[in-house]
Amino acid sequence: MSKSLLTAAVVAASATSMAVAGSDAEALDAALVSTEKTFWDRFSFGTYGEIHSTFYKDGGTDIDPHRIVLFADFEITDKLKLVTETELEHAYRKKPGQNFTSSGVELKLEQAYLEYTFDNGIVGKGGLILAPVGRINEVHEPTTFYGVERPNVEKNIIPTTWTLLGAGVTKNVGEDWQLDGLFHGGNDTKGGSIRGGRSKYGIDLFTVNSEGNRFNQNTESWALTGRAKYNGFEKVNLAASVQYQSDMDSTVDGSQDGVLTEAHGIFSHGGFQFIALGSAWNIDVEGEGDNQWGYYLEPSYAWDTPIGKVGVFARYSQYQYANLKAGSTAKKNTEYNAGGNYWINENLVLKADYQTVSTKGKEGGTETYNFGFGWYY
Repeated sequence: MSKSLLTAAVVAASATSMAVAGSDAEALDAALVSTEKTFWDRFSFGTYGEIHSTFYKDGGTDIDPHRIVLFADFEITDKLKLVTETELEHAYRKKPGQNFTSSGVELKLEQAYLEYTFDNGIVGKGGLILAPVGRINEVHEPTTFYGVERPNVEKNIIPTTWTLLGAGVTKNVGEDWQLDGLFHGGNDTKGGSIRGGRSKYGIDLFTVNSEGNRFNQNTESWALTGRAKYNGFEKVNLAASVQYQSDMDSTVDGSQDGVLTEAHGIFSHGGFQFIALGSAWNIDVEGEGDNQWGYYLEPSYAWDTPIGKVGVFARYSQYQYANLKAGSTAKKNTEYNAGGNYWINENLVLKADYQTVSTKGKEGGTETYNFGFGWYY
């Protein structure tokens, strides 16, 4: 599918969200000029961000203002709104063995879509949308998860944060089920990794040549994603996603299609929580890149104190991912992670954890002490 056709489909879907009012056109006009809300009252703003520091046991320090994000939404009518999210990443970072530098600072458009709520409860979206896959791709603010960094399984396999150009719908069925469907553009690994093949819409601010262009969209690939969430159990939430992509590598002749499956469950009782998540790719390529997978198990416990909420966690992960270039080898990793969060309030969190990662067939590994803080307002 060509880029122009996909773009036309998304624009048409977005326009449909506005046109569905049909006979309600007068109501739409009235809402736009309603005296109940002024133009400025229709705006809502928010922000989240996180700053990390990593200390390697064998030497080296990484201090990273990882992201600063601004939300800006506009309520066009009671049913139609525009949602945007703009992100500044890695501002003035210090990598191991280097001084602080502005090289690599990125400005990205992470979300920008129109959302319309139909009378039957269906919610339609069109534009740049976060993929409905995994536990934290859609809700990934630092106050919502344990650990300084996001779980590596969700970073390298799913891969969070994952923005798609597409159009889709969400429907609640009764009180227990939520169903999501999305038609969108595919990844373009270009002979690289799953994470490297994510669609990106941004620029490297301090790179003045063409290599600073961070726009990445597979113009020849289309994809479908479906998700089901079930909340009918008193203490357990379940979700599963399936995605099909028609072609994941524009540098190779023919179509290298791929299927992603993901499922997770969350058990909560009082301050105790247990998360289990697994995800896997099956890609039509030769070699070790055809199967890339990962899972993790995470128990945690949190309790309130007079000065805020404290939580501790442990995470065991295994994951295998590959560079799809010819002759590359898959990287199978085993990871242990433990640490704690201290929520000063619901909007501000301090984090610390210890992490070890070992790779099968490779001597040594990495051992790090990680510290960070984040906010969400």
